[in-house]
Amino acid sequence: MAYLLFPGRHLLTTAFQQNYLWDILRLPVSKLDLVGDYKGDSNDKITHIIFAVTSANQENSRYNPVPFYMRALGLDRFSKEYRESLGVQCDIVAIPHFNPNEHFADYILKEVSERTESNIKLTNKNTVVLSSTPTMIDMYNKLGFAVLPAEYDVANKLLKSDTPIEYIKKLVEVGNSWSDNQGLVDGVSRSTIQLWKDFPEITAKIVRLWRDPLLTESGSLTETRNYSTYAIGMGHTNLLLSKYKDIKESLVPGKIVDEGCADGALMTLLAKDFTDSDIIGIEITSEFTARCLERQRAGEFGGTFVYFHQRNLMEKIFEDSSIDTTICNSTTHEIWSYGDREESLLNYIDLKQKQLNKGGRLVIRDVVGPENKDSIVYMELNSSDGSNEDILKVCDSQDSLQEHLNGLSTHARFVRFAEDYLRGMRENGKRGEDTKIKYTEEILDNKTYIVLKLKDAMEFMTKKDYTDNWNSELNEEFAFWSFNEWKNALKNAGFRIIENPNEMEKSSRAFAIPWIVENRFNNKVALYNKEGSTLTSIPYPETNMVLIGEKI
Repeated sequence: MAYLLFPGRHLLTTAFQQNYLWDILRLPVSKLDLVGDYKGDSNDKITHIIFAVTSANQENSRYNPVPFYMRALGLDRFSKEYRESLGVQCDIVAIPHFNPNEHFADYILKEVSERTESNIKLTNKNTVVLSSTPTMIDMYNKLGFAVLPAEYDVANKLLKSDTPIEYIKKLVEVGNSWSDNQGLVDGVSRSTIQLWKDFPEITAKIVRLWRDPLLTESGSLTETRNYSTYAIGMGHTNLLLSKYKDIKESLVPGKIVDEGCADGALMTLLAKDFTDSDIIGIEITSEFTARCLERQRAGEFGGTFVYFHQRNLMEKIFEDSSIDTTICNSTTHEIWSYGDREESLLNYIDLKQKQLNKGGRLVIRDVVGPENKDSIVYMELNSSDGSNEDILKVCDSQDSLQEHLNGLSTHARFVRFAEDYLRGMRENGKRGEDTKIKYTEEILDNKTYIVLKLKDAMEFMTKKDYTDNWNSELNEEFAFWSFNEWKNALKNAGFRIIENPNEMEKSSRAFAIPWIVENRFNNKVALYNKEGSTLTSIPYPETNMVLIGEKI
């Protein structure tokens, strides 16, 4: 008796794998074309297959577009013919996601043991591994395991058949017409074809996630965001309550949508106060979608109906005239930043107008630019609150970058900011060189001033303290529209702007957050206008807004 360990994401099974298993399951191990030597009895035959489904706790990304339960169902169908015809026992074991490391092969062995209550212990004396990935073959060989290379031609170092991911790419290319593509139909296993027919949502989800232009391979907007620290910052209790207080009185009950809901923190408050409403969360990233679902599992939404969609906000999500309130909390600046700027944002506003019922509201709480954003200002920065050395130091990790940034003076941090701002967007072709911060330095009365546009000054002031997500935050623009420009954009889309000067909590308004002014601006940054040779101090502009548009 011998085990066959078959690790992989198992997003689908192929015709090659189907036939390959038939060939190897009827032969003793001694007759198999192995890479490495089998340490057990050469007369052993494989009687037990372990399908180790890696990254089983991940979904909603191009890397893992199929949830584990669907992958397990597919493997159960795939293995049926071997169980019934050959008497082979099959187990499906969920392996959680591990970041790539040299111990990955050993981790899989340990996970199999733990998840089978130690009933299955795989060793190089009772197990053959099936893998066509060269790095995995090397890892298991180093552990003394013999490996069946399947699709991989070891001698010539090439694949002799398409792997599952290649068929995923073919599916994405042909989309809904996949069943008419003979190469695809012939290449995947019979059980996969039937699974796709029985559950068309599988192929629809794969195609949607792979075709989404915003998502990275891992299901994020950017590979540099630390979601744990980002969620802590966005969901800090006092900040969250403040944000909710800013918008609560403006919401229309019924069907309330939180677009860009992140980890669902705001929705926990909505669910408590709007128990008779349907609360729908929209989030594009796989990481935050998973965190939303974890809140739901933990019962954080009480008895209120809450549902989540992983969707791109730049596409139509809801039917026209079907929503009562759409909330955009720190979302619209990401649409501008990761999309086509004004074109994407205007299209988004138009989509929101269409999806609202008459009298329904679009409630935006986000950053805002100053009214005279193109005016030239003199910015005085504290240069004694940190180091001014090695400002552009190349750091090999986010942690070391954060440590370096935290040690810089405010003036030095601006110099670093001017170098890094939107650099990632320029490098991937989404932004041109015209987006690079342009500034000069001028000395007046023995003080050094940064001379630049007010908009650029505000971009620095509002981002300078995001050292834990520096590269991610510096992909984004905050001060692109002034409050009046925002209001005009909504009016042009068919909204009436709600303004109640006597009840500010129910009114559209632009403001500077006092805590930010006190803790991040004061004693760090001062702004001046220059008239002739005289500098005149100017107040800090508004940095945030609540904008309430009602569908006419």
